Amino acid sequence: MIAVPYLLAVLAGLVAGWVVNILAERFPVVEKPLFGPLRCVRSGEKLHFIDYIPVLGYLLQKGRCRHCGKSLPWRFPLVEVLLALAFALAWPTYENQPLYFYLINVFYIFLLAAIALIDWRYHLIYPVMIWGGCAVGLIVALVSGPHPDNLLPNGLSSVALGAGLGGGIFYLIYLIALAIYRRRALGFGDVLLAILIGVILGFPRAISALFLGAVLGGVVAVGFYFFGKKRWRDFIPYGTTLCLGVILIIIWGENVWRWGPFALITDLLQLFFLVILKFVFNQ
Repeated sequence: MIAVPYLLAVLAGLVAGWVVNILAERFPVVEKPLFGPLRCVRSGEKLHFIDYIPVLGYLLQKGRCRHCGKSLPWRFPLVEVLLALAFALAWPTYENQPLYFYLINVFYIFLLAAIALIDWRYHLIYPVMIWGGCAVGLIVALVSGPHPDNLLPNGLSSVALGAGLGGGIFYLIYLIALAIYRRRALGFGDVLLAILIGVILGFPRAISALFLGAVLGGVVAVGFYFFGKKRWRDFIPYGTTLCLGVILIIIWGENVWRWGPFALITDLLQLFFLVILKFVFNQ
Protein backbone atom coordinates (compact mmCIF):
# COMPACT_ATOMS: atom_id res chain seq x y z
CA MET A 1 0.00 0.00 0.00
CA ILE A 2 2.92 2.35 0.60
CA ALA A 3 3.84 2.18 -3.08
CA VAL A 4 0.33 3.03 -4.33
CA PRO A 5 0.58 6.83 -3.87
CA TYR A 6 3.94 6.84 -5.65
CA LEU A 7 2.56 4.77 -8.51
CA LEU A 8 -0.40 7.12 -8.89
CA ALA A 9 1.96 10.13 -8.72
CA VAL A 10 4.16 8.66 -11.47
CA LEU A 11 1.16 7.96 -13.71
CA ALA A 12 -0.21 11.47 -13.12
CA GLY A 13 3.23 12.93 -13.81
CA LEU A 14 3.55 11.04 -17.09
CA VAL A 15 0.19 12.38 -18.25
CA ALA A 16 1.14 15.89 -17.08
CA GLY A 17 4.39 15.66 -19.04
CA TRP A 18 2.47 14.52 -22.11
CA VAL A 19 0.17 17.56 -21.82
CA VAL A 20 3.16 19.89 -21.29
CA ASN A 21 4.72 18.58 -24.50
CA ILE A 22 1.50 19.25 -26.41
CA LEU A 23 1.23 22.77 -24.97
CA ALA A 24 4.85 23.55 -25.82
CA GLU A 25 4.37 22.17 -29.33
CA ARG A 26 1.09 23.92 -30.16
CA PHE A 27 0.54 26.95 -27.91
CA PRO A 28 3.18 29.23 -29.49
CA VAL A 29 2.34 28.23 -33.10
CA VAL A 30 -0.77 29.91 -34.46
CA GLU A 31 -1.08 27.41 -37.30
CA LYS A 32 -1.36 24.48 -34.88
CA PRO A 33 -4.74 24.10 -33.13
CA LEU A 34 -4.44 23.65 -29.38
CA PHE A 35 -7.13 20.96 -29.48
CA GLY A 36 -7.38 18.37 -32.21
CA PRO A 37 -5.91 15.05 -33.32
CA LEU A 38 -2.22 14.57 -32.57
CA ARG A 39 0.11 14.43 -35.54
CA CYS A 40 3.73 13.58 -36.09
CA VAL A 41 5.88 16.69 -35.63
CA ARG A 42 8.01 15.59 -38.59
CA SER A 43 5.60 14.34 -41.25
CA GLY A 44 2.26 15.73 -40.08
CA GLU A 45 0.64 12.26 -40.28
CA LYS A 46 -2.07 11.46 -37.76
CA LEU A 47 -0.72 9.34 -34.90
CA HIS A 48 -2.03 5.92 -33.92
CA PHE A 49 -3.81 5.74 -30.58
CA ILE A 50 -0.95 3.74 -29.04
CA ASP A 51 1.47 6.52 -29.98
CA TYR A 52 -0.38 8.79 -27.54
CA ILE A 53 0.82 6.77 -24.54
CA PRO A 54 3.53 8.72 -22.66
CA VAL A 55 7.06 7.29 -23.06
CA LEU A 56 5.71 3.96 -24.33
CA GLY A 57 4.55 5.50 -27.61
CA TYR A 58 8.07 6.84 -28.18
CA LEU A 59 9.69 3.52 -27.29
CA LEU A 60 7.36 1.46 -29.51
CA GLN A 61 8.37 3.65 -32.45
CA LYS A 62 12.02 3.27 -31.41
CA GLY A 63 12.37 7.03 -31.43
CA ARG A 64 11.39 7.30 -35.12
CA CYS A 65 8.12 8.21 -36.76
CA ARG A 66 6.42 5.10 -38.08
CA HIS A 67 5.26 7.10 -41.14
CA CYS A 68 8.30 9.05 -42.35
CA GLY A 69 11.09 7.30 -40.45
CA LYS A 70 12.56 10.57 -39.15
CA SER A 71 13.85 10.72 -35.59
CA LEU A 72 11.43 12.08 -32.99
CA PRO A 73 12.54 14.76 -30.50
CA TRP A 74 14.05 13.19 -27.40
CA ARG A 75 12.53 15.93 -25.29
CA PHE A 76 9.12 14.23 -25.47
CA PRO A 77 9.95 11.21 -23.27
CA LEU A 78 12.43 13.26 -21.22
CA VAL A 79 9.80 15.81 -20.16
CA GLU A 80 7.32 13.03 -19.35
CA VAL A 81 9.85 11.16 -17.21
CA LEU A 82 10.98 14.33 -15.42
CA LEU A 83 7.38 15.29 -14.56
CA ALA A 84 6.75 11.74 -13.31
CA LEU A 85 9.83 12.01 -11.06
CA ALA A 86 8.82 15.46 -9.84
CA PHE A 87 5.30 14.32 -8.93
CA ALA A 88 6.66 11.26 -7.10
CA LEU A 89 9.42 13.14 -5.28
CA ALA A 90 6.95 15.78 -4.10
CA TRP A 91 4.70 13.24 -2.38
CA PRO A 92 6.78 12.71 0.82
CA THR A 93 6.73 16.46 1.52
CA TYR A 94 2.92 16.60 1.53
CA GLU A 95 1.81 13.07 2.41
CA ASN A 96 1.00 13.97 6.04
CA GLN A 97 -1.05 16.99 5.00
CA PRO A 98 -4.56 17.19 3.50
CA LEU A 99 -4.55 15.89 -0.06
CA TYR A 100 -5.27 19.32 -1.55
CA PHE A 101 -1.81 20.48 -0.42
CA TYR A 102 -0.24 17.95 -2.78
CA LEU A 103 -2.72 18.52 -5.62
CA ILE A 104 -2.23 22.29 -5.60
CA ASN A 105 1.55 22.01 -5.57
CA VAL A 106 1.76 19.44 -8.37
CA PHE A 107 -0.53 21.68 -10.41
CA TYR A 108 2.04 24.44 -9.91
CA ILE A 109 4.81 22.03 -10.99
CA PHE A 110 2.81 21.25 -14.15
CA LEU A 111 2.20 24.94 -14.92
CA LEU A 112 5.82 25.93 -14.30
CA ALA A 113 7.07 23.04 -16.44
CA ALA A 114 4.92 24.26 -19.35
CA ILE A 115 6.16 27.85 -18.93
CA ALA A 116 9.77 26.64 -18.67
CA LEU A 117 9.64 24.46 -21.78
CA ILE A 118 7.98 27.14 -23.91
CA ASP A 119 10.50 29.73 -22.75
CA TRP A 120 13.39 27.36 -23.48
CA ARG A 121 12.17 26.60 -27.00
CA TYR A 122 10.58 29.86 -28.12
CA HIS A 123 11.90 32.51 -25.70
CA LEU A 124 8.32 33.42 -24.83
CA ILE A 125 6.37 33.66 -21.59
CA TYR A 126 2.61 33.98 -22.11
CA PRO A 127 0.71 36.33 -19.77
CA VAL A 128 -2.38 34.09 -19.91
CA MET A 129 -0.41 31.34 -18.16
CA ILE A 130 0.92 33.81 -15.59
CA TRP A 131 -2.45 35.34 -14.75
CA GLY A 132 -4.16 31.94 -14.77
CA GLY A 133 -1.64 30.68 -12.20
CA CYS A 134 -2.04 33.88 -10.16
CA ALA A 135 -5.83 33.42 -10.13
CA VAL A 136 -5.43 29.88 -8.78
CA GLY A 137 -2.93 31.09 -6.17
CA LEU A 138 -5.23 33.86 -4.96
CA ILE A 139 -8.19 31.49 -4.71
CA VAL A 140 -6.06 29.04 -2.73
CA ALA A 141 -4.92 31.80 -0.37
CA LEU A 142 -8.52 32.97 0.15
CA VAL A 143 -9.99 29.51 0.71
CA SER A 144 -7.25 27.67 2.59
CA GLY A 145 -6.28 30.40 5.06
CA PRO A 146 -2.91 30.79 6.84
CA HIS A 147 -0.18 28.15 6.61
CA PRO A 148 2.76 28.92 8.93
CA ASP A 149 4.31 25.57 7.88
CA ASN A 150 5.12 27.21 4.50
CA LEU A 151 3.78 24.27 2.50
CA LEU A 152 1.39 26.84 1.07
CA PRO A 153 1.59 30.65 1.32
CA ASN A 154 0.73 31.95 4.78
CA GLY A 155 -2.43 33.79 3.78
CA LEU A 156 -3.16 36.72 1.48
CA SER A 157 -0.55 38.97 3.11
CA SER A 158 2.17 36.43 2.30
CA VAL A 159 0.96 36.21 -1.31
CA ALA A 160 0.81 40.00 -1.68
CA LEU A 161 4.31 40.46 -0.24
CA GLY A 162 5.75 37.68 -2.35
CA ALA A 163 4.20 39.00 -5.56
CA GLY A 164 5.04 42.63 -4.79
CA LEU A 165 8.64 42.02 -3.82
CA GLY A 166 9.30 39.46 -6.56
CA GLY A 167 7.75 41.56 -9.30
CA GLY A 168 9.24 44.77 -7.91
CA ILE A 169 12.78 43.41 -7.75
CA PHE A 170 12.65 42.02 -11.27
CA TYR A 171 11.02 45.16 -12.66
CA LEU A 172 13.86 47.18 -11.16
CA ILE A 173 16.41 44.81 -12.72
CA TYR A 174 14.50 45.11 -16.01
CA LEU A 175 14.75 48.92 -15.95
CA ILE A 176 18.42 48.93 -14.93
CA ALA A 177 19.33 46.45 -17.66
CA LEU A 178 17.36 48.51 -20.18
CA ALA A 179 19.25 51.66 -19.15
CA ILE A 180 22.66 49.97 -19.32
CA TYR A 181 22.30 47.92 -22.51
CA ARG A 182 19.80 50.18 -24.32
CA ARG A 183 17.77 47.08 -25.11
CA ARG A 184 15.81 44.49 -23.15
CA ALA A 185 18.47 42.34 -21.51
CA LEU A 186 15.72 40.87 -19.33
CA GLY A 187 12.35 40.04 -20.83
CA PHE A 188 9.23 41.58 -19.27
CA GLY A 189 7.83 38.06 -19.18
CA ASP A 190 10.42 37.31 -16.48
CA VAL A 191 8.98 40.17 -14.42
CA LEU A 192 5.50 38.65 -14.73
CA LEU A 193 6.94 35.23 -13.87
CA ALA A 194 8.46 36.68 -10.69
CA ILE A 195 4.98 37.90 -9.70
CA LEU A 196 3.58 34.40 -10.27
CA ILE A 197 6.37 32.89 -8.17
CA GLY A 198 5.48 35.29 -5.38
CA VAL A 199 1.85 34.20 -5.54
CA ILE A 200 2.71 30.49 -5.64
CA LEU A 201 5.19 30.50 -2.76
CA GLY A 202 4.40 33.65 -0.83
CA PHE A 203 6.87 35.57 1.30
CA PRO A 204 9.55 34.64 2.35
CA ARG A 205 9.86 31.42 0.32
CA ALA A 206 9.58 33.29 -2.98
CA ILE A 207 12.81 35.16 -2.19
CA SER A 208 14.69 31.88 -1.80
CA ALA A 209 13.21 30.48 -5.03
CA LEU A 210 14.02 33.61 -7.04
CA PHE A 211 17.57 33.64 -5.73
CA LEU A 212 17.96 29.94 -6.48
CA GLY A 213 16.58 30.44 -9.98
CA ALA A 214 18.99 33.33 -10.55
CA VAL A 215 21.92 31.18 -9.43
CA LEU A 216 20.82 28.36 -11.74
CA GLY A 217 20.49 30.90 -14.55
CA GLY A 218 24.04 32.03 -13.93
CA VAL A 219 25.28 28.44 -14.04
CA VAL A 220 23.47 27.85 -17.34
CA ALA A 221 24.82 31.10 -18.79
CA VAL A 222 28.40 30.24 -17.84
CA GLY A 223 27.94 26.77 -19.32
CA PHE A 224 26.64 28.23 -22.58
CA TYR A 225 29.53 30.66 -22.83
CA PHE A 226 32.14 28.07 -21.82
CA PHE A 227 31.01 25.65 -24.54
CA GLY A 228 30.64 28.40 -27.10
CA LYS A 229 26.87 28.05 -27.47
CA LYS A 230 26.15 31.69 -26.63
CA ARG A 231 27.85 35.08 -26.65
CA TRP A 232 27.64 37.50 -23.74
CA ARG A 233 24.71 39.46 -25.18
CA ASP A 234 22.77 36.44 -26.45
CA PHE A 235 19.42 35.41 -24.98
CA ILE A 236 19.56 33.15 -21.92
CA PRO A 237 16.27 31.46 -20.93
CA TYR A 238 16.17 32.76 -17.35
CA GLY A 239 12.45 32.01 -17.18
CA THR A 240 13.29 28.32 -17.45
CA THR A 241 15.79 28.42 -14.58
CA LEU A 242 13.43 30.49 -12.43
CA CYS A 243 10.73 27.84 -12.94
CA LEU A 244 13.22 25.10 -12.10
CA GLY A 245 14.15 26.89 -8.88
CA VAL A 246 10.49 27.05 -7.82
CA ILE A 247 9.89 23.39 -8.67
CA LEU A 248 12.88 22.38 -6.53
CA ILE A 249 11.56 24.49 -3.62
CA ILE A 250 8.09 22.93 -3.99
CA ILE A 251 9.53 19.41 -3.91
CA TRP A 252 12.17 19.72 -1.20
CA GLY A 253 11.66 23.09 0.41
CA GLU A 254 14.53 25.42 1.16
CA ASN A 255 16.61 22.42 2.31
CA VAL A 256 17.37 21.79 -1.35
CA TRP A 257 20.19 24.28 -1.12
CA ARG A 258 20.64 25.39 2.50
CA TRP A 259 24.34 24.65 2.65
CA GLY A 260 27.46 26.75 2.62
CA PRO A 261 27.04 30.48 1.95
CA PHE A 262 23.72 30.14 0.12
CA ALA A 263 21.64 29.71 3.29
CA LEU A 264 23.29 32.77 4.84
CA ILE A 265 22.67 34.87 1.73
CA THR A 266 18.98 34.00 1.49
CA ASP A 267 18.52 34.54 5.24
CA LEU A 268 20.15 37.99 4.91
CA LEU A 269 17.92 38.81 1.93
CA GLN A 270 14.81 37.79 3.84
CA LEU A 271 15.94 39.77 6.91
CA PHE A 272 16.63 42.80 4.71
CA PHE A 273 13.11 42.77 3.25
CA LEU A 274 11.53 42.12 6.66
CA VAL A 275 13.31 45.16 8.12
CA ILE A 276 12.18 47.32 5.16
CA LEU A 277 8.59 46.12 5.48
CA LYS A 278 8.55 46.70 9.22
CA PHE A 279 9.94 50.20 8.73
CA VAL A 280 7.38 51.01 6.01
CA PHE A 281 4.36 49.72 7.90
CA ASN A 282 5.45 51.35 11.15
CA GLN A 283 5.45 54.69 9.39
